[in-house]
Amino acid sequence: MNPFCRVLFIILFGLLFPILACSPSPSPNPAPLAVVEGEYKLPASIDPSVTDVMETELWAHVWRPAAGGPYPLIVFLHGNHGTCGRFDAGLGIRIDDRIDYTLHGTCPDHYEVTPNHRGYDYLARPLAGWGYVVVSINANRGVNAAPGQPGDGGLNLRRGRLVLRHLEQLAQWNKDGGAPPFLGLELKGVIDFSQVGLMGHSRGGEGMRAAMAQYHDPASPWPGRIGPVVFRSLFEIGPVDGQTGRILDAPNVFWNVLLPACDGDVSDLQGIKPFDRMLQNTGEARPYSKSTFQVFGANHNFYNTEWQESDAESCVGQVRLFPDTLGSPEQRETSLHTLIPFFRSHTGLIRYPALARRFDPGHGLPAALTAITTYARGYSPAPSDPENFILDDFDKPTGISSRDAANLSSGLTQYEHGRAGNNQDDSQRAAAIQWDRAGGFLQVNAVDAGGGMDVRRFRTLEFRVMLRCFGDLCGQPPDPRGDLDFSIALVGGNAGLSKRISLALRAAVWRPCGAHDAYWGDVYNEVFQTVRIPLSAFAGIPLAHFQGVRFIFDRTESSSIYLGNVRLTRTPASQAVLAEAGAVRTQTAVQGQSEDRASDRTEVNEIAAIRIIGAAANGGLSVRRSGMIEIEVVSTRPFPVADALPELRIGKKTFTLSRFSSGATDRLIFTLEASQFRETAEGAPVILRIGGRRPWTFGPLRKGMAGQ
Repeated sequence: MNPFCRVLFIILFGLLFPILACSPSPSPNPAPLAVVEGEYKLPASIDPSVTDVMETELWAHVWRPAAGGPYPLIVFLHGNHGTCGRFDAGLGIRIDDRIDYTLHGTCPDHYEVTPNHRGYDYLARPLAGWGYVVVSINANRGVNAAPGQPGDGGLNLRRGRLVLRHLEQLAQWNKDGGAPPFLGLELKGVIDFSQVGLMGHSRGGEGMRAAMAQYHDPASPWPGRIGPVVFRSLFEIGPVDGQTGRILDAPNVFWNVLLPACDGDVSDLQGIKPFDRMLQNTGEARPYSKSTFQVFGANHNFYNTEWQESDAESCVGQVRLFPDTLGSPEQRETSLHTLIPFFRSHTGLIRYPALARRFDPGHGLPAALTAITTYARGYSPAPSDPENFILDDFDKPTGISSRDAANLSSGLTQYEHGRAGNNQDDSQRAAAIQWDRAGGFLQVNAVDAGGGMDVRRFRTLEFRVMLRCFGDLCGQPPDPRGDLDFSIALVGGNAGLSKRISLALRAAVWRPCGAHDAYWGDVYNEVFQTVRIPLSAFAGIPLAHFQGVRFIFDRTESSSIYLGNVRLTRTPASQAVLAEAGAVRTQTAVQGQSEDRASDRTEVNEIAAIRIIGAAANGGLSVRRSGMIEIEVVSTRPFPVADALPELRIGKKTFTLSRFSSGATDRLIFTLEASQFRETAEGAPVILRIGGRRPWTFGPLRKGMAGQ
């Protein structure tokens, strides 16, 4: 038993019940437990429970405390990446530019198998030392870079099934023993399947959401095969979203997403979208916090130490933490100081909830994080109904709050309810607000003028705010104090105002930033962050007679924002004002070269073939409705095995179902339905995009190639 816990007994209904009482850990860094580790890799086979079209295998690395148990289980899943690599002496790194292992289980001469699952050793070892069994899955065979399928273009449903297949095998070893001797450690009776946490990086993030969804599906075979599993938490890093035919969220678990603000692969930060959707899911059975943690200056690849080339060519509106190659120790620190506290807070019989305060913008960040860079946080302590009093999600017509009360506004050049920017989920609504001179306001009301409500059971005002690129704002260096300020006040039933609170005293709200996109140019991602202020800070009105909240735009002369999800919550926030804004850097911390190397400028790109599959051609210009079309493109600049789906753009049409034609990565084949091909225009420009990389251009479409 933890030495800081003791068993107490209470009498309830005449019966004696034991409870476990824990005092806080006496030190933030006590000596961890001794850890042992090993690896299992079972023979590849066609496993229909994962996929019946390719061989897959059960391959993972395991860390566990050297003695004792059972311990909670944390499972890691990497994202999409090459599966065979060669050492480049000039760069001093391994270049993972082939996928032969995906298809055949071997790599060509002078190549080695890419150990994608070992890129998180720096997280797994210390986490195991805190009393967890950690399993990092290798998804190389039959998954990484394998051909996409209709309804599963990124193969993230397949990734989810692979995770469940590993859980089935681990459950068998945990129950009966029999782990292979080459694993080098015992697993019988070691794993507590009632305390399971998940971590997914990139496509692994959506893959982990897919694992939970498929386990809980009606008539799912997995509970019978694995046994009872209680998923407690999910931590995602730079995840994708929307690469399957299903909407995949993380209900009924604690959830956080780490968003690399200079992500050059998943460059639109689409991992924010599950948060938007889950904020609207008020039916969870108990309070489960959801949070977003944006890390300025971080790229996508260097959270995995085996991914040795940067995905981001340059950063926009922020200073990068990474060189071009070999990773970033500073960037890894940002995941160490978030992932490990996250699981220690939410997964295990003994938990330390205070460690989760770093995800709550109502509390300050520890110095270990603020010494590195700046952050923007989104948070909901619990989307569930009993925990919140929703004032306005801006889901009603302009001027009407979510509680059907009339809002008030004055002195604004824009106030309009609608979709929230380009990066948030389509379901997310907000108020677009703009002012050209200080002094205007928007008041969102719970009741119409003259009325009042008793909100004394709530502790905190919570809202989301996003600064838009306004004027030349996004072309200027960021202000260390934040780029936005206004006042907030509560409104009483008699229309009186409380004490005004300055936004800048509670949060540093920065302008949009992003990674340079070689197709679109400088990209500024608009991402909400959450502000949480204790209701006790608003002196002057009785909470027993509450009318609404007034946002007074008096501190920044002119600006343009989105405002969203205004609510009161039961969960308290800190009384302290903002103590630190983080390490805003004014000079480039690391120098690097552009991905756009001179040797690439002489590349040759061409459409190698247009093939009709399963239907007859008529001069190459039309096919029967039942047919499919394959468009094969080739380049002397290899196509990266990335987490963003490759996008073939033909004029205004975009297609994403693709596969590599062999183990090399210089040819991609896109599959279109016959009707889609007919809708493309003869002579339309053909362009390929993969994340933020420099696009490949193939000239005009010649549809007559289909008849050749």
